[in-house]
Amino acid sequence: MNLFALFLLSHIGCDFIFQSDQMAQCKRSTKLGVKWWPLCKHALTQVPLVLILWGGGWLMAPPTWPHWQPLLIGLVIIVMSHWLIDLFKQNSQPLLKAQLHLTSNRVPVMSYTIDQALHLIVIGLVSMFLGQQWAFNHVNRLLLAVSIVLSTLLFADYFISFYLKGLDLNMDRLPDGAKLGRHIGHLERFAILILFYTHNVASIAVIVAIKALTLFKAIESNEHHFAEYYLIGSLLSLIFGCLGGYLLSLIAH
Repeated sequence: MNLFALFLLSHIGCDFIFQSDQMAQCKRSTKLGVKWWPLCKHALTQVPLVLILWGGGWLMAPPTWPHWQPLLIGLVIIVMSHWLIDLFKQNSQPLLKAQLHLTSNRVPVMSYTIDQALHLIVIGLVSMFLGQQWAFNHVNRLLLAVSIVLSTLLFADYFISFYLKGLDLNMDRLPDGAKLGRHIGHLERFAILILFYTHNVASIAVIVAIKALTLFKAIESNEHHFAEYYLIGSLLSLIFGCLGGYLLSLIAH
């Protein structure tokens, strides 16, 4: 569990916090010469993250903290697999479209989901084969808790965005030039996560009501399918917030 918690948090930091716009743009290229080196730098971001997390955990001295040998072996495998998965992500989209009979606007959400699932599978397999124990301790509980919070805010943010674009609801014409909806979504899911974790589930209705009242006129006019956009986005945000709160409560007990 220690290795899994280490590698999971470093992956989230690599993909959602420290990934530059250039790296994200390179991922969308189908040309190997354009993206292979930026993707190397992106995958290698995990190296300092893992070492910093491992060093911090070592200072806190949990009894089952992993030795440096399995850590380095796992890190090499994960960095290489991360590079390979990202390298072929964009090139695999035509295959996904053909095999799953997807429309063009629904390919990104499926590609994004499969990409993150593959990273998670690799992390789980490496941790399972190299880790001695899967017991919880105070350090990996903390690392997993941070991973859950960041995933609830950041992974869900990209997933919801891709999902809504896949529905073709004319999002580009919606009055959200400042991208305030993204910030509202972060705060909404964070509040839901806290309320679910603290067993104040009924209070989630207050957040939903406040958001609905604020956007009442836009929902009523339903310009450019705003009501559907709002409803689907809010339901997805609610699902991710509750799921994050549930996972957080599982590792805390």
